[in-house]
Amino acid sequence: MRATTMCLVAAAALCVYGARPARAQQGATAAAPWQTLEEMPEARWEMASAMVGGTLYLFGGYGAGVQSSRHVDAFEVEDNAWRRLAELPSAITHMNAVADGRSVWLAGGFKDGYPGHAIDEVWRYDIDDDRFVAAPPLPEPRAGGGLALVGRSLHYIGGLMSDRDTDSSDHWVLDLEGSGNWTNAAPMPAPRNQFGTISRDGRIYLTGGQLGHDSRNGKPGVDQMRVDIYDPLTDSWSAGPDLPRPHSHAEGSTLLSAGRIFVIGGRSETRNESTIWVLPREGEWSLFAELPQSLTAPAAGMLDGLLVVAGGAPSGSTPHAMVWARRVEPGRDYP
Repeated sequence: MRATTMCLVAAAALCVYGARPARAQQGATAAAPWQTLEEMPEARWEMASAMVGGTLYLFGGYGAGVQSSRHVDAFEVEDNAWRRLAELPSAITHMNAVADGRSVWLAGGFKDGYPGHAIDEVWRYDIDDDRFVAAPPLPEPRAGGGLALVGRSLHYIGGLMSDRDTDSSDHWVLDLEGSGNWTNAAPMPAPRNQFGTISRDGRIYLTGGQLGHDSRNGKPGVDQMRVDIYDPLTDSWSAGPDLPRPHSHAEGSTLLSAGRIFVIGGRSETRNESTIWVLPREGEWSLFAELPQSLTAPAAGMLDGLLVVAGGAPSGSTPHAMVWARRVEPGRDYP
C-alpha cells in the first residue's frame, strides 16, 4: 500500500508515502519547497474541511459550474491517496466543520443547487461507521457562519440569514452532554459571514469575513480586516489584531499549529489570495509564505507541521483539483 516513498531533503526532512512520487512545484526553493500531491477526485471549492489524525476530510462545496456537491472525500496524507466516503444527506455549501474525536460536526449552509437556500441542519459525521447522524438543528437557518468546539460546547456564530444577504450576530451554543437544546450566548460584535473560525487556548477567534453576500448589484460582499475573540468563561468578546488587509473565504483553510493561527489563501476585495498569514500567541499578523497560486476557498490541514492545501478556485468560480504540501513547522520525519 505504501509502495512509493516521496522524500525531500531540506532544512527539515520531509517524506510522504503515496501511490506516486510527489512533483516539486516550479519556483519552489530548496529550503521550503511546495510539493504536488495526488489530485482530488474532482475539482471543488467552498468545502467544509477537518483534519483528524493523518486524514483530511472534505465535505460538499461547489464543483465545476458552481454545482453544489454531496461528495465527501478523505485524503490520507501518509499514503498520498484519496478515498470516497458516504455522501452528505444533500448537496451543501457554505457550512463549516469541526473535529471532535472520531466525529466531525457540520452545521448550517446553503442546500441544493446554486444559489440554494439556508438551512438549520446539524450533522455529526461518524468516521468509524462512515455515516451521518442528525443532531439538534440550529434555532434558525444560517449559512456561512462559524463553527467551533470548546470543551463539550459546540458554538455556531454569525452567518447569513435566509435572504442570503443579511448578516446575523446570533451566537448559539449546544452542550453536547446536556439537554440537546441550543442556547444563546453573547452575540457577535460585528455581524458578518465567511470568516475563519478557530479555537485557541479555550477561546474562539473569528478572522476577517465579509459584510453582505448577494444583494450588492452583482458585486461581492465587503471583506473585513477585523478579528474578534470570544471567551466562554466570561461570555464576552474582545478585539484581536486586525488582519493586514480585508480578507474572507478562508473558512476551510484557517487552522492552528503549534499555538499559531494560519489563514491560507482566500479573497481580499475581489482578488484571490496566495498569502499565508500567521498569528502567534503574542504579537501581530505576519506573512509566513505564499501559495504556488492564488486560491479562493481552498481546504487545508496540518499533520506534524506539514501543511496540506487542497482545491479552491484559482480564478472566478472555477475550481481546481490540485493538492500541495509544504513543511511549515518542525515535525517528525516520516520513516
